Amino acid sequence: EEEEEEEEEEAPPPKKAKKAPAKANGGGDDGGEKKEKTFSCTTVSGNEAPKDLKKAQSKKLKSKEFLEKGGRIEININGNKLTADPREFSSGGKGWYTGGKIEMRVNGKDIWAQAGINITIPGSQEWK
Repeated sequence: EEEEEEEEEEAPPPKKAKKAPAKANGGGDDGGEKKEKTFSCTTVSGNEAPKDLKKAQSKKLKSKEFLEKGGRIEININGNKLTADPREFSSGGKGWYTGGKIEMRVNGKDIWAQAGINITIPGSQEWK
């Protein structure tokens, strides 16, 4: 009679410890001071977006209308040209996506960077 060897099941690796929730001031021990904003966005009109943007835009266009007439966009990042055509994301939202490797100059030295840009339209999931 052959004796069956019992294989020990390996325990799954321990889960990584969760990070402590970020503090209201942006996390870290910086004496409670807010971090300086390192980006900006200036719109064509100079206006701020409406407060309930998703609701305001949910009936503005039809999906087909956006995909056919949304137009190609071009983004220039320090001389690197990225383009994107209108698309529908897997979430059902509409917008543009572009990305790729781009050249950047830092302190007189050329380096490569990876760009990934999503431009999504709040409320576009509702477009039929």
